Amino acid sequence: RGMWLQPRKLIQSVQNRGAFGGLIPPNYRGGGRFGSPQQPEEESKFSRWLSSLRNDPELAADIRVYFQTLAICLTIRFFLIEPRFIPSLSMYPTFDIGDQLAVEKVTKRARPILNHEFPVRRNEVIVFQPPPAFKAIVSGRAKNEALIKRVVAIEGDQVKISKGVLYINGKPQHETFINEPPTYDLEPFIVPPGQVFVLGDNRNQSLDSHVWGTLPTQNIIGRAIFKYWPIGRAGSVLITSS
Repeated sequence: RGMWLQPRKLIQSVQNRGAFGGLIPPNYRGGGRFGSPQQPEEESKFSRWLSSLRNDPELAADIRVYFQTLAICLTIRFFLIEPRFIPSLSMYPTFDIGDQLAVEKVTKRARPILNHEFPVRRNEVIVFQPPPAFKAIVSGRAKNEALIKRVVAIEGDQVKISKGVLYINGKPQHETFINEPPTYDLEPFIVPPGQVFVLGDNRNQSLDSHVWGTLPTQNIIGRAIFKYWPIGRAGSVLITSS
């Protein structure tokens, strides 16, 4: 009888000697037939982060303000106004390379609803997504980049360019904002419904409607209203419609 250990003492003896090839984990606590391992509880990083928020009211307030500000900024960016950067000389001298401007998106939606007007007016500078006709003649990344031009005619207008002069509905336009008179001619034609005719202020260095045709109004992103950089040339870019 003295040679045999009782079951509890046998298990304790096996544990102490590191039997079973050393596979018994150090946190083995016994239970069941041979005992069950007790797994340590580990908090996830997210759980610790939530815990820190509950324990730090100032941190929670800072994060709340951050997300509120972000939501406001995104709303302004996508629905009200957005910044744009000028990458070329097609609108020179109104805009030079590197100029930055604000483009507002409200007017194009508000005019048809509130005043039953066309979304844009003549002489307004607009930013727009390129139409299929533009993409067909341009390759690479440029064919998907937003463009900026000046609206010179809207639906129903007759457009003509002759001997360096732009005519709208038979009237010559006195455009003090262009870089130089156009060296090309354009036979008279009527702008179709829901379309606009756009030209760059740098008339002879601009890929615009005189090359690829009229622009659908649904492609318009917004109108340029203010140039804020460089500071020395900051100011409004709005011109009274003719």
